Amino acid sequence: MKDSATWIFGRGASVACNLKWIVPEDWKTLGREKQISLIKKQLKIEMDSDQVDTLPYKNLLSALSLRTNENWCHLFITTNWDYLLEKEIYNLGLQVLPKWLCDSFVFHLNGTIEELEDNSNRSPFLIETDKASDREKTVETNIAFNKIAWRQFFIVVGLSFRCEMDKFTLSILNTVEDDLPIGESCWIVVNPNETELKDTMSIIQGYLPRAKFYPIEKGLNDWINSGLTELAKVGIINK
Repeated sequence: MKDSATWIFGRGASVACNLKWIVPEDWKTLGREKQISLIKKQLKIEMDSDQVDTLPYKNLLSALSLRTNENWCHLFITTNWDYLLEKEIYNLGLQVLPKWLCDSFVFHLNGTIEELEDNSNRSPFLIETDKASDREKTVETNIAFNKIAWRQFFIVVGLSFRCEMDKFTLSILNTVEDDLPIGESCWIVVNPNETELKDTMSIIQGYLPRAKFYPIEKGLNDWINSGLTELAKVGIINK
């Protein structure tokens, strides 16, 4: 069985693609369904803007496809609503699943604005003001949490785990850390802000005290351009 590197992308990954839009503060006083409707509409507009450039994702997928060692593959999970990463995976024109990918599907923990023919199994659309108790069990989230719990190597890009929704993921993992591989996990944490980088590692360690960390004080694009050195050091990709 192959080892898998599980990527968890937060807002910082979208920012690397120049998708910097955030929910306006005055929207948060509106009703929940109104907020969701406005978010989906505006974020689609922002995604289609000429300013957005998915080159970081394209370069990442290219590097992983060329350099991933034979006994490793990659799984992609995100807390973002956009589907920029999916667009780049689609552009690969895959006919069969390549050896370097565990799954070509990108798991969205907080929902997505992507409209498929059948979204019934997808995660519900969750907003910042929602509580963890608002999260419903779905096929997508169940599969994602099960995959995470059995993995040991993670790459977190631009995710702080500060909000209640994102901490919920860690709290679920905390309940199984003594029995499953996640308890002895290793985390590469990528964030160009030193304070946020340290805070993210501290939050993760609060839920997974035996976890080990490889901090990278860079943005996604800079890390890719520098050669993803840390992935090579641990043997996931070749030099």
